[in-house]
Amino acid sequence: MADEVKAKTPGVRMRRIARTILAWRIESGQDQVEVAKAVGWSNAKQSRIETAKLAVTPVDVMTLALHFGRPADERDALFRDAQTAQSSRWVEQISADAFAADVRDYVALEAEASGVRIFKIDVVPGLFQTEGYARAISKLGSAPDDDQYEERVQARIRRQARLQDEAPLGVRCVLTEAVLRLQVGGREAWLEQLRRIAELMELPNVDIRFLKSANGAYRAMGYPFSVLGFEDNEPDIGYIELLGTGVYLEKTAEVQPYVEAFEELWTSAEEPDGSRELLREIIGAAG
Repeated sequence: MADEVKAKTPGVRMRRIARTILAWRIESGQDQVEVAKAVGWSNAKQSRIETAKLAVTPVDVMTLALHFGRPADERDALFRDAQTAQSSRWVEQISADAFAADVRDYVALEAEASGVRIFKIDVVPGLFQTEGYARAISKLGSAPDDDQYEERVQARIRRQARLQDEAPLGVRCVLTEAVLRLQVGGREAWLEQLRRIAELMELPNVDIRFLKSANGAYRAMGYPFSVLGFEDNEPDIGYIELLGTGVYLEKTAEVQPYVEAFEELWTSAEEPDGSRELLREIIGAAG
């Protein structure tokens, strides 16, 4: 149809819109045929909208929102997303909710990805965190009456199933030595976290390497980041986590410097045997 534009490489926001519309339909109890007939377009279009294979328009979003009887604030928020869905880069505030929109987007992308490259400077990635470590991190900056930090903890733990499911996520991760030595959550929680990292290093789809502090300066100092990779020749998506904000990078020209930086970090990091030895040394010294 003339008014349909194929979304060749759906961006983060387009994927979010598709997930939301699919959730609306499932909640309504209707199938795709019923919805398509009610709103006046083809079954194929409805399917492509729900799988982010079609660049859904703000008008389409409004049509579906009205059909499903969604609240005005929810409808208007998704309408605004559709207006800017083709943007290749943006910054969003991360709210105090257990799973704010930005975090949901990243986790959803992670679930779709075939692999991820992670570089962290002073914190263990959420994919690797133990409950004790995640709890200590989640409490940082929380108000005394914040009762959602435990939900954030459990959300991080649930993500880790992706490491050992039927099609496990491939992970290449570079951590600075500082990540290993920072005693987050107290000595026992810290040691538990180090042992968890040691266990994960034995998984065939997880490769974790460390940058020794004694080796001095390195590429990308001060800039932790992740790069998500996908099958079917979809382009990489970069993610930079800042204080209270998340930046997605979707243009190849923007993502490529981080891909190159990661490869340099990978080369500078200790090989698997050296990384395991460094971890054993730190655990042994603490014991």
